[in-house]
Amino acid sequence: MHVQRFLASAWASVHGPSDPRRLLLSVLEARFAGLAMAPGPRALDAGALSAAAADLPLEFAGTRANDPLSDHSATAGFPSGREGERQLARRAVHDAVLTARAVGNPLVVLDVGVVPVVGDVLAEDLGDPQVRWTKETADALLARRKVGRNAAVDRVCRGLFECIRDYPEIQFCLTQSRSLRGVLDVAAMRDICEDLASKKLGYWHDAAICARRQQVLAEPAGEWLEIFGNRCRGMSLGDASPDGLYLPPGAGGVDYGMLATYVPNSGAPLPVVLELDVSVPASELPGMRSCLDKFGL
Repeated sequence: MHVQRFLASAWASVHGPSDPRRLLLSVLEARFAGLAMAPGPRALDAGALSAAAADLPLEFAGTRANDPLSDHSATAGFPSGREGERQLARRAVHDAVLTARAVGNPLVVLDVGVVPVVGDVLAEDLGDPQVRWTKETADALLARRKVGRNAAVDRVCRGLFECIRDYPEIQFCLTQSRSLRGVLDVAAMRDICEDLASKKLGYWHDAAICARRQQVLAEPAGEWLEIFGNRCRGMSLGDASPDGLYLPPGAGGVDYGMLATYVPNSGAPLPVVLELDVSVPASELPGMRSCLDKFGL
């Protein structure tokens, strides 16, 4: 395998010990290279974890600015027309930068938020098992999203420019939103990369969300990697179905064989993060490892 496999901190914080060193030891015992940091159900002290890792053969992967297990992203307001909402999103980015600095890996994975729409939104979370998406319901929300799409992309470009300017040592990697209103689709990613062509902007592939978008919108999940594979700095691995996101690998529609074809054969190993819903029991870890081993992930 030319990958380095990490465990997402949200799941680990719930199922692992509360003591930082014992938590990291449990991650190593489970045969992971280390943790990928993100906000989650239980707060983790990045400084304490970094100190506890000082004499351990453990690394930290990229830091995610939002909790992927939550139906509300802390960075949802990144493209908002309201200054207060943009400030809240920028605060979440700043917090992620502080975490990335504390653990010694200057990579921040960023969901650039949702397109503002007029009126109430009854359903938008692709990971909500209570929502049974149809083409009609998805198309109706996408039509509302289309109205504010261009302005949202413009604000994202301005916001990213400021982030790159303010934190020049950080590698920002864009990733998908679990909201159907998410700014980032393939076309928006293209536009953002063109607008910020002179900046070091990366891509982080969320396999579960891409699979869910394929199931709901018939978007080819591999299109993201086909177009932006040269920018890919890592992947979040977890499965997806109408029953939810971040299921155990093999329990949904993610094509792991396809993902493996985009792993580079040389150079530094590609970080891959096992991202799991906290309802997944620890007893399933051996089976999940076997599934990923089968595909070289």
